[in-house]
Amino acid sequence: MSLGLGVEPNKYKMISYNQLTPDEVQKVNYPIEKLVFWDVTASLPGKSASEAPHISVYWYGPKVSSDKGFVIRMKSVKLEPKYVDPIGLIVASKVGGTASTKEGATEYRNFTMKISYSTIADLARLIEKSGKLATEVTLEFGMVTKEEKAASTISKTKILGEKPLQE
Repeated sequence: MSLGLGVEPNKYKMISYNQLTPDEVQKVNYPIEKLVFWDVTASLPGKSASEAPHISVYWYGPKVSSDKGFVIRMKSVKLEPKYVDPIGLIVASKVGGTASTKEGATEYRNFTMKISYSTIADLARLIEKSGKLATEVTLEFGMVTKEEKAASTISKTKILGEKPLQE
């Protein structure tokens, strides 16, 4: 069932924004309960995360993960230890919880960090400073109304994808 070209749905099952700066994250005005995924990715300056060595710290919310949102993960892809080690220390101190390694990623189970836009922005800033890397943040929201989308403080140019709710 298609809504037709140019027809705004009443509700979105998912809206994803990417390439956000920590300052943009700090100003997000969606209800925090609608956040279903976040990712802070750091890469070497001048390179995009997809083509360069990078590190990601990410969380899937309780409605999208089998771990019920109790785990924050950190995964490094081809990034040298001189960058990864200081970032790992910052993530461990900021996130808290019990750290373990699984499938090449560090998991922080039962983390103590409160999920909020300011804590995500702070984490991104700390990662950026510790590794002298470029960071970008991705945020994904679920069950967003067209009114919430219209009132959003995030630039429409930062929308990575959206999926209307088929009612």
